[in-house]
Amino acid sequence: MKEVKFIVENAGGIVVGAHGSLDDDVFKRSAISSDIAVLDINIRGEMSYPLADVLRERGVPFIFATGYDLDVMPDKFSYVPRLQKPFHAKELVRVLADTCAKESPIR
Repeated sequence: MKEVKFIVENAGGIVVGAHGSLDDDVFKRSAISSDIAVLDINIRGEMSYPLADVLRERGVPFIFATGYDLDVMPDKFSYVPRLQKPFHAKELVRVLADTCAKESPIR
């Protein structure tokens, strides 16, 4: 996910966490307090669905950036935007912007 960090920062975003383990408490805290999260479905052999559940419960928008096919995702995450790896930087930026725009309250 280092490439995701690079893409987000180059687009003007601030990355508060780029972690490769679901056991990392800092990862859980930073993801839960973020404006948006990017999750791979499989993080070092662990499925990220429990973290996705927490993000959903807390109202933090997220996307999946993964090489997995759509059919491995639980139905409860069918609404979550998904980027198929490999993807282009412009695709990631567009999906993040679209997802943030949908989730942002109208002021």
